[in-house]
Amino acid sequence: MKKLIYLFLILAVLGCKEKSKQAEETVSVKSEIETQIIEKKVQTNLDEYISLIDSLNVYDISSIKVLKNYVINNLFETDELADSAYYLFLEFFYASANNLTDSLETKYPNLVKKLYVQEEDSEVREFLGLLDDCGLDLFSTEGYFYVDVQPEFFNETFKDNSSPSLKTFLKLRDNELKNAFSEDAMLLISFNELADRIYNWEKYLKDYPETKLKNEANYFFEIYLETFLTGMDNTRLFDSESRILLPEVKQSYESYIKNHADTKSGKIIQEYYEILKGNQFKYTGRIDDILKKYNLSKMHGIQPHTR
Repeated sequence: MKKLIYLFLILAVLGCKEKSKQAEETVSVKSEIETQIIEKKVQTNLDEYISLIDSLNVYDISSIKVLKNYVINNLFETDELADSAYYLFLEFFYASANNLTDSLETKYPNLVKKLYVQEEDSEVREFLGLLDDCGLDLFSTEGYFYVDVQPEFFNETFKDNSSPSLKTFLKLRDNELKNAFSEDAMLLISFNELADRIYNWEKYLKDYPETKLKNEANYFFEIYLETFLTGMDNTRLFDSESRILLPEVKQSYESYIKNHADTKSGKIIQEYYEILKGNQFKYTGRIDDILKKYNLSKMHGIQPHTR
């Protein structure tokens, strides 16, 4: 009996030590997180940020990582400063990414050869790892490689440094970047998904009428609406023989009119639809009048953004 009591005492002591150790670890982790938050420096202007950008080499893709880490580890005092920091970041990011795309074939010919045959060695892994650190992925179109932003990269980088309008903008774009929009003048998403994009951008412009991103938002709204109404070179809306509106497109129009009749785009699509309906949904040149009336363009002969 004494031995049994002694055993229980030992187990109790060990249990207390283990709980004490877990508590210490919890406190340690909590302290580390609190320290990280405290160490974020509040920026009351963009002077230091601009100086950093000026010091970075736009032809060195790793500069993006340096700039990203600065944004993550600093807090801009106002929404206006945070949004301005985003615009500067965006300009540097794409200047650097586009420079890399333009020089891939000439600067890294051996690497590109390996990429074409999907060979994976230390050089390829190091290159892809560098891209990942900088929020970039490798894509290909029409036989050529290019680099572009990863979904959620801008949103993650600026989640603590953005106004409400910028936050919403970045979330919308993150969702779109996950599914490519077009390639080789061909629509890569469904007409219903395209309809959702039209509505989302019109709603964004209505919710944030004073946003500094109005031009960008309006671009997406118009390019999606124009594609919805006119298709693309390799995504036609009308049957090639009968010239009658394709059933899936007709269904998408009807759904949009039903769900969003009170929106600007809903009214345009309704007017467009009625002209087609009056011609038994057969193509007619009268639809050009609607495009002209609302200052919209045909998407034929145009290669829009891919993502």
